[in-house]
Amino acid sequence: MSSAGTAPSLPPGVIVKEHASLPSKQRAIVAAKVARLEKKIFPANEGFDYDVELKKKNIGLLLAFKEGDVVAYLVNQRIKRMVWLHKLCVIEQERQKGIAKCLMHALCQQTGKSGGESIQLWVDEHREPARALYSALGFRQIELRQAYYAPGRAGLKMELAIGM
Repeated sequence: MSSAGTAPSLPPGVIVKEHASLPSKQRAIVAAKVARLEKKIFPANEGFDYDVELKKKNIGLLLAFKEGDVVAYLVNQRIKRMVWLHKLCVIEQERQKGIAKCLMHALCQQTGKSGGESIQLWVDEHREPARALYSALGFRQIELRQAYYAPGRAGLKMELAIGM
């Protein structure tokens, strides 16, 4: 996937917004909702401190809303010409509907427009749906690290070149 290309269609009723574009009064409320979602979905040791991290200028949070509720989110960090994808999460009942692909497309567009050259991420080798999504989007594995997440949970480092 390059930064150009046609955006995938969002499911009916789903909209994507950047956290920074929300009214300031809503930002903390939405960040707290994301933190609660994360605690339900990710292991405790993989938690993200949204109160601290979202104050950093190089941290981005893309959100997917359905009927006013957060149904998916993507956390990224810009480091020079590279973007780290820290988190991509879709609530269970909204999975396999293209929301993650839409969030990834939005991230690719942002990265390309701002002069970014690549997106990198770590994914648990056992998270087959996530690995399938990243591979379908054009990410390639560049490293394998044993016990990256925990004993018996290797991490795969993947990268996507943007606009090349």
